[in-house]
Amino acid sequence: SADPEKIQIFGAGHRDRLSQQWGIEQSFSIPLLNKIAANGDNGTPFVLEFPDSPPAKIYQELASAVVSEVAKTKFAKSMRPSVQYDAESHLLQVSQNGVGSTDEEHVATLPPAELRRACRCAACVEELTGRQILVPSSVSDKIAPRNMVPTGNYALSVDWSDGHRSLYPYRQIRAL
Repeated sequence: SADPEKIQIFGAGHRDRLSQQWGIEQSFSIPLLNKIAANGDNGTPFVLEFPDSPPAKIYQELASAVVSEVAKTKFAKSMRPSVQYDAESHLLQVSQNGVGSTDEEHVATLPPAELRRACRCAACVEELTGRQILVPSSVSDKIAPRNMVPTGNYALSVDWSDGHRSLYPYRQIRAL
């Protein structure tokens, strides 16, 4: 029988846009199949009843990716950069070697306004096109972070003095 038509419920390219915007390194497209729901309802996992099916292979890849990411988190050194604000110089200091590094050769500086202007949230960037909504000149050069908190191992949450809250994937911060 022919494969059922693939429907992209969030639109073509949505997965790639989310990956780029939020620094998601791995993502999976899982089909919406009645049989998966029915198996969940009757207590027999779909992947056990149909272990060689394409959806089961996707779930196996997803499980392997979860195991890999947990291992990285547990056993690898944190590669997230350390980001600190120096109020005296009015610069963000970004340690490229990861949290706890004291190697000054790998510390970059970044004006807070540059990071704020790079916000990719829905209020700053049009979701479907990626077009910037935020007018860069509307962000004061005097803007400062009020609070910065790591969000998982992949992003930094920043509360800004203008009342805005941003979430930056570490790879975006490194690229700036």
